Amino acid sequence: MKRFGAALILVATVAILYRKAIRLWWMYDDAWLLHVALARRWTMTFTDGDTWHRTFTPLLDSTYEVMIALAGLEPGRWHAVSLMLVLLCALSLFFALSLYLRVLPALAGAFLFVAGAPLCTFAMQFMLVHILEAILLGTLATATFILASRKASNALNFLSATLFLLAMLAREIAMPLPALLLVLPERNWRVRARHLVFHAAALVIYGVWRRTVLGTFFSGSGWAMTLSDVPAMLATLPWKVVTSWSGAALEAGLPALVLIGIAAVFALRDPIAGRVALLGLAMAIAPLLTASKEVGPRLTITPWLWLCVVFAFGMSRMPRLPAAALALVTAGALLVANRQQWSADFTQAERMSDEARAFMRLDGASMLRAPAVPPAAMVELQWLKEEHFRLARGSGWFYDDLYLCESGTEGRRVFEYHEARREVLEVTARIPDFARTYCSSIRETAPLRAEFRHVRDSLFWRFGPYANGRWRVVLGGGLQAFDVPRDDGFSLPGVPGLSLRVRYQSPEGWVTYSPDITLDFATQPNFVWHR
Repeated sequence: MKRFGAALILVATVAILYRKAIRLWWMYDDAWLLHVALARRWTMTFTDGDTWHRTFTPLLDSTYEVMIALAGLEPGRWHAVSLMLVLLCALSLFFALSLYLRVLPALAGAFLFVAGAPLCTFAMQFMLVHILEAILLGTLATATFILASRKASNALNFLSATLFLLAMLAREIAMPLPALLLVLPERNWRVRARHLVFHAAALVIYGVWRRTVLGTFFSGSGWAMTLSDVPAMLATLPWKVVTSWSGAALEAGLPALVLIGIAAVFALRDPIAGRVALLGLAMAIAPLLTASKEVGPRLTITPWLWLCVVFAFGMSRMPRLPAAALALVTAGALLVANRQQWSADFTQAERMSDEARAFMRLDGASMLRAPAVPPAAMVELQWLKEEHFRLARGSGWFYDDLYLCESGTEGRRVFEYHEARREVLEVTARIPDFARTYCSSIRETAPLRAEFRHVRDSLFWRFGPYANGRWRVVLGGGLQAFDVPRDDGFSLPGVPGLSLRVRYQSPEGWVTYSPDITLDFATQPNFVWHR
């Protein structure tokens, strides 16, 4: 009965905290993943490296295929499934912890995991479902391995290895799992090593499969790094992880993390638990050291899982009354941080959803101004609208008001998201005033400098001469725009060149643009423009 009651608490937690996610629509990479699932055979996701652009997550596309077959293209149903996966992750974690701990510590670990600020992102963005699948399958693989070791069952070992292979096909973060299983306190290490033969075979199968499909074992995308970036990245990484865990409300999140740390001390004092915890920490933070300079929930979710597990084991080594009190206070602080993060994330997600819905309704003579939907996602939404749903063709958008100065919107209706009313409204009548104000703020001859360097598949840049202000890369005369740091780099695999403009916005409000800069990475990998 205690375990059933704990499960009900986890069900109620997910429902209360994240139920509003079912209101959302397609966001971020959803439209692209729908495009892949709708336009290609399902088998291609397991064999075609071009599908993934240097990543290998075939279970993600398979999930989209299954969802299209079972739920159609009704986003609310998809988000309901995403919430179900969040719940299943919490329940599987509770089950795995229950193999070693009493009900209360096991429940506390699962509750803190599902109520953490990083879970807000996963509850809203279906495109991250493969990370939830990797966590779920990896947790089940661990629990099954523990049971197999206790019962000396080869059948359970094979099942554990199969779940491990599926977890890796969902996301490569599951790859180090056998190392953790090797140090678990089950039987002795020789028995555990013998039981890991199936897992070793699964790891080899995955490695060969990944290498065959991608043409390389190591891959990735996102912000690019050089060796000179590593010291600063390592120095700032702990704080980035802490702020990701704390969410938008540091004043609530940080106390919760301190309280979790108190319980963690009790766990680390135990030799066996400490050994497992330290290895788990190394496994959890390894992707952070190589993946990207940008640290967000999708990267910090695994370390967060580790922290919640360590908290549960620490609770089990404390006197029951202080442990229960610590769990309640920690949960309270964490829920405050969760609600603050949810409010910030949901506001942005709701805006994207409203803009995407509005775009699907626009006729061919209408445009969206400065949507929050990322530029690449708008291209895929256009494909979904025009090619799949066969709706009105020609609807447009622009992200930078340079478009008003150079192309104009004559003969077109313009719509924009209204923050106060939280809806997309027509602003056609106000566009001449917007254009007049913005275009007059442009200083055509203001000093500007842009240095570009292309190394392998990455483009690095440095803009100047201004130390303060905001920088943006503008494509297509304003049709696309990306806010960027002054000095950074981005991985662009398979891109031979770019034509772009650099925009600088001063703290005083005036702006200036470079002319179109054409970059040919093959013939001129290093390029400098200045005025």
